[in-house]
Amino acid sequence: MNKWKRGVAFGMAALMLCATAMLSGCGKDEAANGETTKKLTISVYDRGMVPTSEGTYSDNRWTRWIKEQTGIDVEWVPVPRNDATKKLSLLVASGEAPNIITEYDQNFIRTLYSQGILQPIDDLVANSSTSYKAYLEAHPELLPYVTFDDGKMYAFTNVRSQDSVANHSTWIRQDWLDKVGMDMPQTTDELIEVAKAFRDKDPDGNGQNDTYGISFMNWEAITAAMFQANTLWYEEDGQLVYGPLTDRFADALAFAKTLYTEKLIDPEFITDKDYSRQKQFWVTGKAGILFNTWQETLCGDLLKNDPNAKPVPLAPVESQYGRNGYWQETEAERYSVLTNTLEDPEVAMEFLDWMIEDGWFTLQFGLEGEHYQMEDGVPQVIDAEKNDVELKYSVDYHILRQWDLQPEWIPKMAAKDETSQHLAELKAQSLESTLLYPFRRDLPYEPAMEELTKLKSDFAPIEKQVRIDVITGDKTPEQGLEEYRAEWKRLGGDEVDKLVNEWYQANKANLTK
Repeated sequence: MNKWKRGVAFGMAALMLCATAMLSGCGKDEAANGETTKKLTISVYDRGMVPTSEGTYSDNRWTRWIKEQTGIDVEWVPVPRNDATKKLSLLVASGEAPNIITEYDQNFIRTLYSQGILQPIDDLVANSSTSYKAYLEAHPELLPYVTFDDGKMYAFTNVRSQDSVANHSTWIRQDWLDKVGMDMPQTTDELIEVAKAFRDKDPDGNGQNDTYGISFMNWEAITAAMFQANTLWYEEDGQLVYGPLTDRFADALAFAKTLYTEKLIDPEFITDKDYSRQKQFWVTGKAGILFNTWQETLCGDLLKNDPNAKPVPLAPVESQYGRNGYWQETEAERYSVLTNTLEDPEVAMEFLDWMIEDGWFTLQFGLEGEHYQMEDGVPQVIDAEKNDVELKYSVDYHILRQWDLQPEWIPKMAAKDETSQHLAELKAQSLESTLLYPFRRDLPYEPAMEELTKLKSDFAPIEKQVRIDVITGDKTPEQGLEEYRAEWKRLGGDEVDKLVNEWYQANKANLTK
């Protein structure tokens, strides 16, 4: 079985070297002289975060800074973050694809590959690159993610920072644990018992029966992770099996059903599409456990409402399948690919080399003395409100980067007021606890095949409805699992299983490091 483990991509010394190189301004004469004859078009996510005072996603202080620094006239093509692949597909179909497409969804990237839209980059990197070539040589673990079915590379990527890998977590009220006289839960059974105490023993001390044990956000990723039963492909006895079809998935359903039937969670959580109710339960002190993210901003709102609250991170608890990490993203971050609209790949390589070498740092942290100051080798925010306006939206311009946040850096990077430092310490503790246990991911990616895409699309609403029927109704988890398997088969699952496993056997060499 493949164990995908996270390595440290970037050390403190490398950070300082990169920052020094960036600030020296070396190699920027062409941009300083205004010679911007080279051109590129690049997609950028539109998250609706550019303030009017800053301009637009196509024209703002950072797009102009990039042009000044590189001497390349980049036309940024905004695509809505929540519908990016649809917009990009329309641009591709109309022959107007950007020269460089950047996207997190590897399945979409591999679909473009299967359509013949992308240019291979092996020779380009070998013959024209400096910085990215060296970076890739230092991180061979990325090769399975960028090497496609014909054995060639088609994408540029970088190692995810730890804070980006571990994007889910659980929080618990330590003060509530103290109030009900219980220890930190270590198993799924103990978690249920603690939740019952939070439900029954008036932990908020108002004399009323008005508290829930758990507030659910990102609940599917966390509960399924406890049982190694996410919507991923798992290797079982040499064959790939889709997660919801494994025996383990019934146990994940049984756990969630217990939380519902025991009234440990909000009975309306299914219809709480934007999690607004779940947020309110947590921040107003009506829930003692929160399934959400490691960098939980809601803890700040909770502490505003109740300064005596003591939210702390809860490390993954143990199920009958061991102690498994919460959902974690793949080692590779987003993918930047060269489309067949690009006539001069060397211009793109020049841009990407600049980005991975030093451009990313300023796009992530801003200008020294304005947006950050260096403290103990890490960039510390000077004025969070200023950065919210001038820097927050720049996240999607650094399409390659060499950043690997260490938990101990978080307090150093935060503002120095007492509240910011307290929240930063909590975030650091949460990131550490979340990374304690690996998340099971047997494949770096699944095959990009139309049959699988259609099957998963057809199966998804069925899977969701059956899950709801099991958790909130009379259907047992075992009945739900059997229905999953029957529906998968009805939709052509047997043939897709065969195709997926044929692909797996043929591509094992590209799927391992």
